[in-house]
Amino acid sequence: MATSGQRRDPARLFLRRLGLLVLTGLVFVAASGVWNVYQKERESAALRAQVESEYAELRERETQLKKDIARLSTDRGMEEALRKQYALAEEGEGLIIIVEPPAAEPVHATSSVREWFENVFNWW
Repeated sequence: MATSGQRRDPARLFLRRLGLLVLTGLVFVAASGVWNVYQKERESAALRAQVESEYAELRERETQLKKDIARLSTDRGMEEALRKQYALAEEGEGLIIIVEPPAAEPVHATSSVREWFENVFNWW
């Protein structure tokens, strides 16, 4: 057992306090390292979600492009695309323009209620 004199030895107290400071510093260094790893993990998770959504969009676009290629590989599909893009017509076809009929004007009352009563009860 240590005597009270050894416990109060200034060199020993200094070494204990120095050891505590070193351990505290190591804990802070380790905690900051863990915090940095945590932040990088969060960032990589967000980037992964973004990349996965972009990948899904690209897969949808790929399937749509494959459908378009399959449609354009037929004569009917090619003709449809040319007609739509360049407004082409075959020989002998004419242009039909559909015109909407003009809207009817609303009917406005030309007489007032008082005139109507005067006409109805004119014989009294």
